[in-house]
Amino acid sequence: MKKLNKLYLIVAFMFVGYSCEITELDQLNNPNAVTVENAGLDLYWNAVQTSFAGWWYGNQTPMLQVARVACMTWGETYDNAYLSSSFNGSWNTVYSGLVPDIDAMIESGTAAESWIHVGAGKILKGYALQMLVDKHGAIPYSEAWQGTANLSPVVDDAESVYTAVEGLYDEAIADLGKTAIGAPTVDIYYGGDKAKWITLANTLKFRAALNRGDAGKIAAALAAGVIDDKSEDWVFKYGSNRQNPDSRHPWYGGSYESFSGPYQSNYYMWELMEEKGIPDPRLRYYYKRQDLNIVGEDLFTIDCVIPDTRPVWYDTPYTNAYGVTVTWPFCAGSSTTTIDAANAKGYWGRDHGNNDGTPPDGQKRTHRGIYPAAGAYDDGDAATNTFGSGISHTQHGGVDGGGGDGHAPILMSANVYFMRAEAALDGLSGENARDMLETALTTSIGSVMSYSAGWGEVGDFNGDGIGAIPEQRSIDAYVNYVLSAYDAASDNEAKMNIIVKEHRLASFSNGVELYNAMRRTGHPTEMQGPMKTPDAGTFPRLFPYPSDFSNLNKNAPVRTDLGEKVFWDRAGALN
Repeated sequence: MKKLNKLYLIVAFMFVGYSCEITELDQLNNPNAVTVENAGLDLYWNAVQTSFAGWWYGNQTPMLQVARVACMTWGETYDNAYLSSSFNGSWNTVYSGLVPDIDAMIESGTAAESWIHVGAGKILKGYALQMLVDKHGAIPYSEAWQGTANLSPVVDDAESVYTAVEGLYDEAIADLGKTAIGAPTVDIYYGGDKAKWITLANTLKFRAALNRGDAGKIAAALAAGVIDDKSEDWVFKYGSNRQNPDSRHPWYGGSYESFSGPYQSNYYMWELMEEKGIPDPRLRYYYKRQDLNIVGEDLFTIDCVIPDTRPVWYDTPYTNAYGVTVTWPFCAGSSTTTIDAANAKGYWGRDHGNNDGTPPDGQKRTHRGIYPAAGAYDDGDAATNTFGSGISHTQHGGVDGGGGDGHAPILMSANVYFMRAEAALDGLSGENARDMLETALTTSIGSVMSYSAGWGEVGDFNGDGIGAIPEQRSIDAYVNYVLSAYDAASDNEAKMNIIVKEHRLASFSNGVELYNAMRRTGHPTEMQGPMKTPDAGTFPRLFPYPSDFSNLNKNAPVRTDLGEKVFWDRAGALN
């Protein structure tokens, strides 16, 4: 067993493409590391389930950005925004930490007949490998994790890794069906409920089959039972402890301590607030405005206030997914044709690809709200707040809102219903696409409201001083708007455009499901382009291989084109 510990500690050399001599390996052992010798199953499991959640969130940002949910501010073009060095952490975590720990847990769990440890471990391992394939394509698998026996493992083609991942899900289902002697003391995901872990495995099989476009496997997974209720949502639950350790949602500290937080996407905020003519019921759960008043702001602090400095396409009409002629997003929630500062609505973000310098606007820009980070709900009362007329900043040392006691929405029932709508419309299942869309909409809205109610106080959404949450009339109006547009859509492509667009609006912090949907379907077809550069370059159909892998593994493939596709990518052009 000691060899496992050594593998953890020589991971820096794992992909080395040249010969080197390593001596006295025993002196490299970290006495604080989790090993087979010094750890029980629960210590492995606790390390795995917490590191998995952190790894998952660390993956989402680039995918949220290309889906226009988050603001791409790292560069004006895709090749400048997504450098190979940006992906080292995610890749190295899987190969040097997460999977070796899972494999060691599976080995010990099998010997102890603790089948939840084993089955859950195989599910998490399969998901992590599939994520790497979906982001990068071909990856090392069959020759990986051999330590000094193979310092430069070759990559396996992406489709074969998918097949191996599906095999892990099948094994997990079989393991979870066995009579167990042991069980996790703490299962943050499903509380030790084997049936829910099995449902998750079936759902991940459905998800993989949808990527493949495999109707037979989709039918089998749906028949076995997939996530279809909030009680089965795959979430990681955070705590509210501020220090030693900080157990809060990773988005909370970035917005509710003393930091400015990232810029939010103008386009996404506009879609939620203004595009339909009625606000999205999730809007004030997703976002907390800090400054509702942009009177007196200038080009330095908010560059869209001067009409002459905006790109010409800002005011160019186009037909949106719902068949309505509109113009592009607003300036802090004001009109796009005439900036009326007095009537600005306070949604202060940036456009896709705007990587300008940072002005002193940390207490002005819109922050993330109560969902899913357990921040503050936006009740629109900033103008009467004691911090000044129209200003209600959130940098108060972690005392605002729900205190960070939120969750990571890894795979929600709403995500699954949207995917079922997509599959049905594509003829990959016998379900009714419109019914699945309607259920997805109501499930998403209800889920956001329900989870948020458990994290902190919510205020007056409707603006009438009566309702603390969106009233049913607001929810009905939203759902009816979407379904009416769906019914009026001219063909299945137009209907798919609505399904995928609404899936985006329901997935505020889950980028991988949106990135995958875009590459499966080619939708949505109208997406805001970079603000400063007319041509952003090639849309990343796959992200670059990490520089650590490329530089240290002599068998690493060379990728120079962001347009290279994963095997299941069947969409046309994306922007």
